[in-house]
Amino acid sequence: MPKVEVILKGEFDSSYGIDVGDGVMDSLVPDLCSKKYGRTPVVICDENTRELFGLSLVEKLALENIDPLLLTVPAGENSKSLDVFASLLEAMLEAGITRQDVVIALGGGVVGDLSGYVAGSYMRGINFVQVPTTLLAQVDSSVGGKVAVNISGGKNYCGMFYQPKHVYSDISALRSLPEREILSGLGEVVKHGFIADRKFAEYLLDNADKVLALDKEVMSVVVSRCCEIKADIVSRDEKEGGLRRILNYGHTVGHAIETFFGYELAHGECVGHGMRVVARACNRAGMLSDSDLELHQDVMDRLSLATASLKVSSTDIMELMKRDKKVKDGSVVMVALDKLGHAVIEEDFPLEMIEAELGEMY
Repeated sequence: MPKVEVILKGEFDSSYGIDVGDGVMDSLVPDLCSKKYGRTPVVICDENTRELFGLSLVEKLALENIDPLLLTVPAGENSKSLDVFASLLEAMLEAGITRQDVVIALGGGVVGDLSGYVAGSYMRGINFVQVPTTLLAQVDSSVGGKVAVNISGGKNYCGMFYQPKHVYSDISALRSLPEREILSGLGEVVKHGFIADRKFAEYLLDNADKVLALDKEVMSVVVSRCCEIKADIVSRDEKEGGLRRILNYGHTVGHAIETFFGYELAHGECVGHGMRVVARACNRAGMLSDSDLELHQDVMDRLSLATASLKVSSTDIMELMKRDKKVKDGSVVMVALDKLGHAVIEEDFPLEMIEAELGEMY
């Protein structure tokens, strides 16, 4: 099974491994039994992953005389809130959880972000392990240590960098997902090719049918390659001081769209729309060639990404973009493409190009 190493040797060695493959979740139980990451596991999941994976994990641990604490939050983006965050901390304190225990994030990006922030905050930090069960979480949010909750003014405004001890990305879990969740994850998948690996983008185009069918071998390649790309970037820029910002390609526009719709649209879906807008704006600005734009859009079309028409106000989207965390000295910092497979940070990107594309596309 593929294994990706995230090398983080700064002031402290925060390196960890990512196991990718069909059935890797089976190795979680013996690792927890060996107390590899901590004593009592605090398993945090949502209502869906509780039924699909959580109860089974608890039963398996009980057979090994381990009594985990199972905490369940409502499914959906609304659980990434300060209220839910506080309720989990209170439940852990009441159960007597200590710094020698370990948080297990069992679910998608919401559960992972929330659980990581809980683990990083509880008693000033206890170990946590990511067990991502959605495609988006496996290729993106479970890797890199960005954990957070939302506040009313915006997404991920309250959080920290806090790395997991290990990541178990089980390809078999993807078969439990509805089509919309798969497409949301694919939005983040194609992003990795667009910003860092043209050949990977071409691979996705050539294998689109197998990707959509969740072919085990192809998806192991897809997930591990995305993790490799992100691990390389994070290893060189753990706390988003420079290079790591290219991982936000499509996100500045995408987060604005997400906020505009009150988080009713999937994150990956919004990022997909953001990437389409930015790619066209880069082409309009003379940065991205016609042939590269065509390949960019062909990959997204073949994978049915961000193909629906949206009713948005370009004025409102532009205003929401100006609230983004990446605003610097009053200017919106944009991740742009100067060729497919290579992203650049633009602090003075012509935002009128973005507004023009929003007006034409939507």
